[in-house]
Amino acid sequence: MRGRNILLLLLMISLVTLTGCWSRKELNELAVVMAMGIDLDPEGYAVTVQVLNSGETGSPLLSGSGGSLPVISYKATGKTVPDALQRMLSTTPRILYLSHVRVLVFGEDLARAGISDALDYLNRNHQLRTDFYMLVAKNSEASKILDVITPFEHIPANSLFSSILVSHKNWAATGKVTLQEFVVELERGGSNPVMSGVQLKGVPSQSESAKNVQSITPKALIQHAGIAVFKKDKLVGWLGESSSKTLNYVLNKVDSTVGNVSCPEGGTAGFTITRADSSIDVNLNGENEPEFTVNLNLEANLTSVESKIDLRKPASIEILRSLIKSKTDLGMTNNIKKVQEKYGSDIYGFGEELHRKYPKLWKGYRKHWDETFQTVKVSVNSSVAIQQIGSVIQSQRKEVELK
Repeated sequence: MRGRNILLLLLMISLVTLTGCWSRKELNELAVVMAMGIDLDPEGYAVTVQVLNSGETGSPLLSGSGGSLPVISYKATGKTVPDALQRMLSTTPRILYLSHVRVLVFGEDLARAGISDALDYLNRNHQLRTDFYMLVAKNSEASKILDVITPFEHIPANSLFSSILVSHKNWAATGKVTLQEFVVELERGGSNPVMSGVQLKGVPSQSESAKNVQSITPKALIQHAGIAVFKKDKLVGWLGESSSKTLNYVLNKVDSTVGNVSCPEGGTAGFTITRADSSIDVNLNGENEPEFTVNLNLEANLTSVESKIDLRKPASIEILRSLIKSKTDLGMTNNIKKVQEKYGSDIYGFGEELHRKYPKLWKGYRKHWDETFQTVKVSVNSSVAIQQIGSVIQSQRKEVELK
């Protein structure tokens, strides 16, 4: 009995000392932010947030109980990003909750001026996760991208998030960069960061209306726009489709993509890359200077053959394999050279590879690597294997000629 009383006393004391969730916030007190945009402003920053309208998320556009859209945008300016967010509280009925941010968009003017100050707040704020995707609004402001009403998804932030995944996985000409990845590349020597681009396609004046998605052809759409090249924290230029694919090949970030080659007998042959693995080798030449080789192993399937080439012959398959290899080697080498000469920004991580293999030599290059990168020799050596040619062996053009 005495032991039981002592136990009850201890339990009562422990209940008194429990603090509970002192910092808790009820859901009805929060405005859940799904996307954020940051633009340059004479006052400092213009910040836009896309807030979830929880009462309308399960309803079609403009048919909910209150006739409202599933998201609401709030905008404010301030000397710093947190200053702008605080000023936003004068118009928002709830406290902004940033833990569910899925995408962050920078206006191009801000990206060219430098984003390190804005990143300081984003990286320092414990409420923000570091796994959301970051984008640059090409030739536009971030606020205009976040104001677009999108099809398929009622919440534009979810639509943008999903399109990043789909495009990167199946097209390979876009990026998929999180805050954590960007900051890592920014802080370490031997490489520069990149960011995926996005732009407004169509009629901007129609993008903010629900009528934008109430027709078969939306008047305005969000379109991915290649990859933004940074030198440290500043945007210095853009990569087109081919150069963006080259970057993802080198970084070993290609899941699947498509291409085509010209056949020797005329016409073209299309193929899909089903697997791509890459590595970077660095060696020193006779003058003790680094030279780099990108080794690429590709597996491809033929998807269309608009040519007279005879696929029943093993030699024809070898010709196509050789053509894919030659086009890949030459195209990637030229694309890397363009980036070297035009931007002088090592977005491929060649300097990091030099640092890893020759740490003592790297010390002499570290401070002026961007200048050295512009003239360093880079070659590409790909190995291509054609796995499948489809269920129809011969091309339709060849079949017609054989009749």
